[in-house]
Amino acid sequence: MGIEYEIRDGALVWIKNPVTGVISYVVDVRGKSFAFTLSAHEHPGPEAPELTDEEVRRARSVCPFCPGNEAQTTPELFRLSREQVPGWTGDPSRDAQGWVIRVINNLFPRIPDQLTGGRNESYIVIEDPRHFIDCPRSIGDLLFTGILGEEHFARVLATDALVMRRAMDNPSVRSVVVRKNQGRESGASQPHLHQQIIGSPEPLPAILAEARAEREHPGLWSEMLDLFDRLGLIIDSTYGVVTYASPIGAFPRSYDVVMPEFRGLLVELEPAALRKFARGLYRILRILGPLPLDYEIHQGEGLPLHAHINARLFPYSNVAGTLNIPNTLLERAAAIRKALARG
Repeated sequence: MGIEYEIRDGALVWIKNPVTGVISYVVDVRGKSFAFTLSAHEHPGPEAPELTDEEVRRARSVCPFCPGNEAQTTPELFRLSREQVPGWTGDPSRDAQGWVIRVINNLFPRIPDQLTGGRNESYIVIEDPRHFIDCPRSIGDLLFTGILGEEHFARVLATDALVMRRAMDNPSVRSVVVRKNQGRESGASQPHLHQQIIGSPEPLPAILAEARAEREHPGLWSEMLDLFDRLGLIIDSTYGVVTYASPIGAFPRSYDVVMPEFRGLLVELEPAALRKFARGLYRILRILGPLPLDYEIHQGEGLPLHAHINARLFPYSNVAGTLNIPNTLLERAAAIRKALARG
């Protein structure tokens, strides 16, 4: 058996992550105060005045990812126009100057290019030209991935696949990961909506550990999905894509999106299947909205294609290999199921 856990009176008490060994204990945190840690998330109410045109202009002028500032980035690799992203909802007269999605190399490679054949295999995908949401009332009212729209997000993932193919053409690259940081609390270095794609000369450690766990416990992913189904943590299971609230995530509020029957790379998905995977991931991002979060798409090494999503709004404390997860996890999964059913 690949997963160790304990259920008492029909409720999960603890569970051990079969990949990392971290033990998550289910605890009641409803009486715990997060006032200190959440104070940074306070935003002006709806009665607050909108940012002035000058405030908006000033913020955009110093953002290297905003239209008009293309010369502030590394040279552009390629772009997608408004016509190539039919689901885009921006105002072309105000928000776009010839592109909706733009791809560049990261100015600071995540992995030194000496290790990848002298080529920078760290990429930035700028997901949208817009910096702010409509009618921003503070500098923190930024555009977020959950507001893009499902069709637009599918084009973002299709763009990721194109960039991955470019990286994998390099014989020095053996592993590729898609990484998204949204919000300062998640470690995002730029406020403007973007994600990273990183090519590595060696299998990336997290993916290597997952592959090792699968080899040592064949059928591990099926076992996890069966258990999470019994616990009521499955949020959606349609079109060959399963989404669940994860009791073994890196953070107390984590979600996974998995294609259990597809053990391959994002670039190997047929367009229709890629859209289905994108749909599963996007629906969680839409529910989380502007919250600080991160996600990674893991693939390869005999693994089912999957994404780990971590909500970063609430603090966490990993103490000596243990993690506390809220006993409202089941209620949260049910609430998300209802929200998705309402569309």
